[in-house]
Amino acid sequence: MKMLFGDRASDNIASRGIRSMRIFAMNSRVPLAILLTVGLAVIFNFACGDFDNENEFSSDIEEYDNRFFALDFRSDSTAISDLEAHFFTTFPHDDPTEGDVVYDRSQWINPVMIELKKAEGLYLYVKSRGDSLKFDSVRLTSKAYYNLDDETPGIVFVFKGELPSARGLWPAWWLNGSMQETWIYEGNEQSITDSNLDHYSGRGRFYNTPSAVNVTDWPGAGEIDIIETINGTNVIHNTIHTCPQMCDSKWNNDDEIINCANATPHDPNSGCSGTPYETTSPAGTFACVWERSSIRFYFWSPNEEVRFAGGPLSGKPDPDLWNAENLKNEVQLLETDAECDETLHQEWQCASCDSSSSCTFKNMKVIFNITLCGKWAGAEFDDTDDSLTHCRQFIFGEGRDTIDNQFLRIEYISVSRI
Repeated sequence: MKMLFGDRASDNIASRGIRSMRIFAMNSRVPLAILLTVGLAVIFNFACGDFDNENEFSSDIEEYDNRFFALDFRSDSTAISDLEAHFFTTFPHDDPTEGDVVYDRSQWINPVMIELKKAEGLYLYVKSRGDSLKFDSVRLTSKAYYNLDDETPGIVFVFKGELPSARGLWPAWWLNGSMQETWIYEGNEQSITDSNLDHYSGRGRFYNTPSAVNVTDWPGAGEIDIIETINGTNVIHNTIHTCPQMCDSKWNNDDEIINCANATPHDPNSGCSGTPYETTSPAGTFACVWERSSIRFYFWSPNEEVRFAGGPLSGKPDPDLWNAENLKNEVQLLETDAECDETLHQEWQCASCDSSSSCTFKNMKVIFNITLCGKWAGAEFDDTDDSLTHCRQFIFGEGRDTIDNQFLRIEYISVSRI
């Protein structure tokens, strides 16, 4: 875990650093003893002059009290080990969206699926396996999980980078929650390593195999989709998924009230969504502000200034200072009296929702992934009844070379208390 400090006196570093570790432990549930051990090592390294005080994200130690973490992958001081300190880099299960990808690192055929390029960022690839069954792909899941409380009334999530864009592709950045013990490491803190996840490889389907990166009680703790785009349209979608009896919603000050399960005969949890917005390319800075009664989604194009005081890439992001034109969608979260409907919702879904009767998102983890075809990109690949079949024929046929080596590039990511 790499923490970046400013040029304050080193005698303040220890007390502030340990306090930040304690706050992080309370919110992420990672054992405080482990964090203190890492923190003391960091402080020792600082005393030995191991930090770069000129780092552009290290201007003020006070600002870092608000951050759970920040990773600048264009900085020389950030390494793959920093990624591994904060994210699982494997998903040893089938793709829950039924895409044609392998997220399980122990089954990858391609040797380089995650690559850090100097001054460019972190690359997550999708690569051909040379057959007509799957592509290797990457799914990152944060080790920490996040909750709102009296000390943390709001959290801002920031990502700067570039998503892949081509027919058949479905990249995403999102938050997912769960109340399962494996998700929050209860009684098994040692599960927070990729190596310990490897034993799940090939052992079970995603729908009946809970793990630290997979849930089977979805959507009982909620899901927030910050970026989803399909089939090279460069149209960004913001969506929320909950149980029917969790949340109603009002988007962008519209009077219409929409349930955030929003079940249809074809999709038992299509969710509630804002207005899709089109980008020149799926690149730039994206942010999500999560508060108890509202969620806001922001976007800045690649050339817009994002490092200003209080900006999304500043040490202390302050959404109150962001321009209105960068706000793409805002949703008000409302309690609801809706119930599971056996004619619309599947049995497993209603079972997952038994204890989810309040509009509260819990234990949210940060996820990046790239999938191919699947339930959405495949279903909307074209306007025919055989859309999914045509999508698969394309990615394993004429589109294979286009898909091979597509990537999601992360320049910067942070999670901060506001």
